[in-house]
Amino acid sequence: MEQPGSQDSGNPTPQPDELIDDPLELDPAEPNPGDPDPDLDPQPEEEEEIEVDGRKFALPKSAAEKLKAERLMQADYTRKTQEVAESRKAIEAERESVRQQAEQSQQYIKEVARVHALDDQLEQFKQIDWLALADQDADAAQKLNFQYQALLQKRAEAAQAVTQKQQQHALEEQRALATQYQEAEAFAQREIPGWNQETAQKLNSYAASQGIKIDQNFAKLMIQQPALIKLMHQASMFSQLKEKQSTKPQAPAAPPAPVTRVGAARAAAKPDPSKMTDAQWYAARREQGRKR
Repeated sequence: MEQPGSQDSGNPTPQPDELIDDPLELDPAEPNPGDPDPDLDPQPEEEEEIEVDGRKFALPKSAAEKLKAERLMQADYTRKTQEVAESRKAIEAERESVRQQAEQSQQYIKEVARVHALDDQLEQFKQIDWLALADQDADAAQKLNFQYQALLQKRAEAAQAVTQKQQQHALEEQRALATQYQEAEAFAQREIPGWNQETAQKLNSYAASQGIKIDQNFAKLMIQQPALIKLMHQASMFSQLKEKQSTKPQAPAAPPAPVTRVGAARAAAKPDPSKMTDAQWYAARREQGRKR
């Protein structure tokens, strides 16, 4: 029995090696799919060193700039908060001072009014004829005299209280002025470099040169307008700088040009006739005749 033979279809049976497709040839210029994309993998950022609370850190430059900006904002916020707190404290202190002054003024007014009232009562006693009253009613005169002496004592005590209030008020004003002057001095030392009494005197002289007469009121001006002292100092410094720029050092004068001494030209020496040749002697004679 014949084995069925394989029919030759003209296409040879593929071999196993031939079933594998040829690998694709990759363009060297094309990136490998497994390689990182340079666009998606940026280069490391430049670092910057920053100090925080005494410790130094190396951070990417963008992060360092952001941290510095945040710290500046925080410092500005803290400074403004402190200024608001100080202003509020100063306002509260001033309000309390005004309240105390109002209470003291009211008390002072009451005591002055009491002195005047006692003066009015004492004036009535001055109208009494004490001798006539004593002759008419000795007991009544004695009682009125006791009242009169009591009023005199009360009036003396009231007047002493008023005097004490006046002295206390004057002392408090002196203390307040001293405190304000110290604050003005602290402001000047903080805002004006090298501030001292000599600087104050120079500034006073500068103000006088500009037609502003301060004299003995300079301390009062410092107390009332310390910022004005700062502006005056800045104006003084600007004036000094302007004066220095206007008075530039003059260039040294150029040395005088050397004098060219011109000597008198020597007169042409006349030839000795005894040393002339015959031709020279005749030529000289012709020249003399031509000049004549």
